[in-house]
Amino acid sequence: MNHHVAALVARLHEQPSHTGSLIVTLFGDALLPRGSAIALATILDLFESLGIGPGVIRTAISRLAADGWLVASRHGRSSYYRIGPSRRGEFIRAARHIYGRPRGTAARSLIIALPEPGPGREPARERFNRLGFASWQGILLAPDRPLPRSLEAGSIVLRATGGPESLRRLAARAWRLDALCDHYKGFLAIFGGLTADAPAFDPRDALLARLLLIHDYRRIVLRDPRLPATFLPEEWAGDGARRLCAQLYEALLDASELWLSHNGATETGALPTADSTLRHRFADLRGHV
Repeated sequence: MNHHVAALVARLHEQPSHTGSLIVTLFGDALLPRGSAIALATILDLFESLGIGPGVIRTAISRLAADGWLVASRHGRSSYYRIGPSRRGEFIRAARHIYGRPRGTAARSLIIALPEPGPGREPARERFNRLGFASWQGILLAPDRPLPRSLEAGSIVLRATGGPESLRRLAARAWRLDALCDHYKGFLAIFGGLTADAPAFDPRDALLARLLLIHDYRRIVLRDPRLPATFLPEEWAGDGARRLCAQLYEALLDASELWLSHNGATETGALPTADSTLRHRFADLRGHV
């Protein structure tokens, strides 16, 4: 095992167990574009390289299946798992957030929302939260954007403008950007040392590094409200973290896909070829990383 990958694996074991989350990362990153079930034996083989035993994997997969994230099937004495149909939409939305282009940079105004009192208040607040609104000082805030008419009809909705400095100060408090920035800086420190060696990783190391890269990045970026640049500090660590992630992802992709193609077993043989979405990940950064 490459010493960079070994260091990432050692770091993994210094943290609380996130085996279920790692399995979700594997399915969302590596298997969603291939649209197939994969043998439990393949997962056990890969995770053995991470120092995670079969009993832990089986328990985590059983829990994910019970919650609908995965669906099990059997062929002979072998077990196979695929993404659960009821959760597929969540995998797709997460993939767009992780690999897709950030929001546009032009917004210079805020939406301030106050759901009307009554039985519809809490459901409305939940809908606003799902749309990326922050709750701050008793109000809901988001960069200006179109809202569903049904949501706007049941709320008091105001649109407010402000100078760049005011927008940045408000965003830092409402979305707790200092803590998020610290997470991005940690990501840069952990993975920045891989850039020189990553293109030469063998297929297994490449897949392990890709899995741990996206696992860490996913846990940060899915908490990121992806605010327009006008709301962010001028030196925003999230931009550098995204560029680094895209650079490493491109460097690791071909070798990691080779491991999946040669070792990923399904009920009918090898894993199918990945669809076009795989090569469109981080597409806006191609040639700029």
